[in-house]
Amino acid sequence: MVIFFIAIASIVVLLIIVSIVLSLYILRRFFGRRYNGNPYVKYFKSEDFEGLNASPVSFHSECGDLLRGYVYSAAGKKETVGLIIFSHGFGAGHLSYTTEINTFAKHGFKVLAFDNTGCVSSEGNTIKGFDQGVSDLVSAVAYAKSDESLKNLPIALVGHSWGGFSVMNAFPLCENISCAVAICGFISSADVISQNAFGKIFPVRFISKIIFKLRNKIVFGSKANYNSLKSLKNVEKPVFLLYGKKDKTVLWKKNGLKMAETLKDNPFLKINTYDEKAHNVYLTVQAEKLLNSSFADAASKAKKCPAEAEKHYKDINYKAITEEDEQVMNEIISFISDNLKK
Repeated sequence: MVIFFIAIASIVVLLIIVSIVLSLYILRRFFGRRYNGNPYVKYFKSEDFEGLNASPVSFHSECGDLLRGYVYSAAGKKETVGLIIFSHGFGAGHLSYTTEINTFAKHGFKVLAFDNTGCVSSEGNTIKGFDQGVSDLVSAVAYAKSDESLKNLPIALVGHSWGGFSVMNAFPLCENISCAVAICGFISSADVISQNAFGKIFPVRFISKIIFKLRNKIVFGSKANYNSLKSLKNVEKPVFLLYGKKDKTVLWKKNGLKMAETLKDNPFLKINTYDEKAHNVYLTVQAEKLLNSSFADAASKAKKCPAEAEKHYKDINYKAITEEDEQVMNEIISFISDNLKK
């Protein structure tokens, strides 16, 4: 019997050690570096869209790094409807969303879009962690309210994925913001990493979540471990959440469904779920499938033959993989327009 308990204890200790080692490795892999985008990928810029103006801006994050971006607007628009401050997703900065930014601009909005700490054009040796996105968005709001050309405009926050998480948690922290739109945003940093890294391996996932939370606390102190459910629980300003049931990045059952069930009694929240959509619900179903298959194919070919990597990515039909779902974009724009007037 003693040997049995010693064996069980040894297994538990080994499981904890393995979980800690794997967690630290994942944290280093995720947050221990910059994200400058893929040098072979075509990221659309303002000049790729007719009549889209881009004025460079910069402001400092709370940790002192200089964040860079642009204020986008449509040429010829005499009246500005309002200002959208856009928070990008994980990986490649705000230029991954220029098609959506252009659509917002064509509907009369100015759009302040920037790169988070440690991403593309902004300073920072690393991205620090997902909680940094909340801080950077709060800094962007402060900048907009101090800028002479922006400070009198009604403001809406919009973000996707990491940006959706940032929006849900920054929204209650910022005064005089009319409304917010969070697209496929996750509930917490520790949750989404453990879900993606360890899936159904519950013991490791549970231990890793504790490690991730501790690490966040060390890095961000009192501003660590934001939770979207807690942040939106008592919000009394309009929020629009969008989720795809087939999302394998921000799992719908552990994020979108949980948000919908927990916050269903809050009259200020609107939640749309799309049965056939995955992580990029603002794209058509066909565009999203093509996006995923195109990049998977290009990455596979580039891995086999690095010398031809540029060619493989150049062959991607970038116009087709960024085709927007007009209905979804109109839902977002209508929500913002309606609530900016209030």
